[in-house]
Amino acid sequence: MERATLRKLFSLLAFVVSLIYLYRSVEPGELLIALRGARYGYLLFAGALSLLNVLLSATRWYIVLRRVQNTDFKRTVQAFVSGYYLMAILPPTLGHMAKVKLVGGDYFRALSSLTFGMAAETVVVLSLALIFLDFTKLGLLGLSLIVLAFIYDGAFNRTALAFFDLLEKLGAGRISRKLRGWWRRGYTAWKRAREARSSLLAVFLFSALGILLQIFGLIIVGKAFSLEIPFGRAFYAFVISVVFASLSGIPSGIGANESGILVGIGSSTKAFLTAFSYKFLFQYAYSIAGAFVFYRMLNRRGDGNEDSTG
Repeated sequence: MERATLRKLFSLLAFVVSLIYLYRSVEPGELLIALRGARYGYLLFAGALSLLNVLLSATRWYIVLRRVQNTDFKRTVQAFVSGYYLMAILPPTLGHMAKVKLVGGDYFRALSSLTFGMAAETVVVLSLALIFLDFTKLGLLGLSLIVLAFIYDGAFNRTALAFFDLLEKLGAGRISRKLRGWWRRGYTAWKRAREARSSLLAVFLFSALGILLQIFGLIIVGKAFSLEIPFGRAFYAFVISVVFASLSGIPSGIGANESGILVGIGSSTKAFLTAFSYKFLFQYAYSIAGAFVFYRMLNRRGDGNEDSTG
């Protein structure tokens, strides 16, 4: 059986298991009572936080991107929002790669700038995990490797170049030259971003603010359904949700996202409503909006109104 087929079967199994878990968490009678008693002002506030989170995340990418090539803020935001839709119809990695193409310019510099911001976000998440989840051994190892990549990126660059030299000696000269060119374009962008201290500080600051907005967003949504969620539990639920969605391979992580949140905050009808409402406000709504933005960008490219270099 092909690997792709096995992956699809695993995703289907993960989706079914998630649905069963979510179904068992809900009491139909309590569901109606919770909906009637919901305080929708909190949901509106959470929606505002989600919009701010998207703008912060897109701006973080733009901060790095403008250091390595000419770029437009509006187009960067559009590409970022389109990514929510692309990751709903494609595997997450391919979704990220596709949205990078939309931003235009040099593809590998744009990809490196996105990776730089995501790496900074990972450092923030691991740091919070060390503080609130006692994520000691594995957390320290992961944090150390990423910090080393920021500080000693030259060593990683030399290792990559040595690998390309080895490929060339083994007779794969064409592949080696191609990979070397891609790597240099990406590494140049990474190095420029790291050497700009003001941009580096802004990237880490925006990453921390984005994570905090998502955690407080979950807490605020819980309040809408009279569910009090401590900060530590909310952060734990946020991490587990991301892990479950990533491992499941389900488009947009539907079902797996909510299951991860329930594991983090506890299983109940109010928790189910909190989990679904939170993910809708912070992700699914942008998957819908991203579809409109994505096809609008494609139509503009087809009309020749946008630069399609990459």
